[in-house]
Amino acid sequence: MLQRIQTIYIILFCAILFIASFLPFASIVLDNQTSFELYPTGWESQSSLEGLKVYPFYSGYLVAVAFGILMLVNFKKRQKQLRYGTLSYFFVLITIVYMFLEVSSTQEILLSDVSNSLQSINYSYSMYLLVACLPFIFLANRAIKKDQKLVSSLDRLR
Repeated sequence: MLQRIQTIYIILFCAILFIASFLPFASIVLDNQTSFELYPTGWESQSSLEGLKVYPFYSGYLVAVAFGILMLVNFKKRQKQLRYGTLSYFFVLITIVYMFLEVSSTQEILLSDVSNSLQSINYSYSMYLLVACLPFIFLANRAIKKDQKLVSSLDRLR
């Protein structure tokens, strides 16, 4: 199991995604120096967060990590590994899209108040880590497909 390169890719994918689940995704800073940070558990700020109800999306992280672990455990069943890899890729993409939509909708809510004006939106390391884990799952799926072709060609020779 560990001698296969896709195992290394899957472990890196899970580790990066697990680390990204604890870091803030973005922060919005207003002119009155109020700062709002988006974590996978929701928005956090020093001021009141009225109107900023967000559903926590750490479940996207957890589901993707769970599919990565299932890929590691099912190392003898390559078709299941490919399915789990595709599903984890899908969940990471959905999580990224949801986070960007959440930042933009929160920006609109904050700017709808007359007293607020936007100073900056800063995307944190977590966003870059989410994007960085996508090539690892892609490379793992590619290596699994390569193994599947090799095994099927050897079966034809017998």
